[in-house]
Amino acid sequence: MNIIIDTREKFPWSFDKTSASTVVRKLDTGDYAIEGLEDVLCIERKMSVAEIANNITAERFERELKRMAEFKYKFLILEFDYRDIDVFPEGANIPKHMKSKVRVKGPFIIKCLTRMAIKYGIHVIPCTRAAYAEHIAYSIMKEVYAEEFKN
Repeated sequence: MNIIIDTREKFPWSFDKTSASTVVRKLDTGDYAIEGLEDVLCIERKMSVAEIANNITAERFERELKRMAEFKYKFLILEFDYRDIDVFPEGANIPKHMKSKVRVKGPFIIKCLTRMAIKYGIHVIPCTRAAYAEHIAYSIMKEVYAEEFKN
């Protein structure tokens, strides 16, 4: 199995503890896919609550969600959990003097994540740290690969 890592990933998962090989290539939708199944599986990754808070109201992100809806398997993997979202912007690396200017708060983010799961059928998987998120992503890819190539 060859894992495709989108060229725009700044700090990509390495998958070095797996038997998969990786290739860096531009993906039109998502951050990770499987070679040969680029139109079947889409994994979007968010590294922090601040990242998703910046994306969640952007039209560009909404277009990404609409494209993801077309995939048979679609996942949004978060390198943080719901508690981190709920208390946002607390706990985020946002300077104290800027926190009062943050317009997107945790409950709104949770509402948006719930909406995207229902409206677009995207599986939202919160994880507590990057290593766990990478492990979950690899497990998903293994299962999808086995399912799609079982014959």
